[in-house]
Amino acid sequence: MNGETLWNRILSNLSSSGDELQTTTGRWFRAISEREKLFVDKAYNHTPSCELTLKRSISKKDFLVVHSFYDRWVIGETGVRQTVIGKSRNTAYIFALINKFDN
Repeated sequence: MNGETLWNRILSNLSSSGDELQTTTGRWFRAISEREKLFVDKAYNHTPSCELTLKRSISKKDFLVVHSFYDRWVIGETGVRQTVIGKSRNTAYIFALINKFDN
């Protein structure tokens, strides 16, 4: 699925109270859709939670940049994870969202 379509799917399927997802490292976070914006925050119902002290917004631009690396990361291309981490501090959250909603 292309990034734009997936972005819209995520925004329309997340509840305003948030859905808890797990990163590949086993940490939980809450993803929230509010007024066509995407936010991540610490998990309340699952442990261990990510150590976010404040709710963090994820911009569409940030999402699309990370999305462009996802398929390469999934197949295990060497160095992709480090490259994308250098471009976004939200990589783990975005990868988890892509994994859940790109079906």
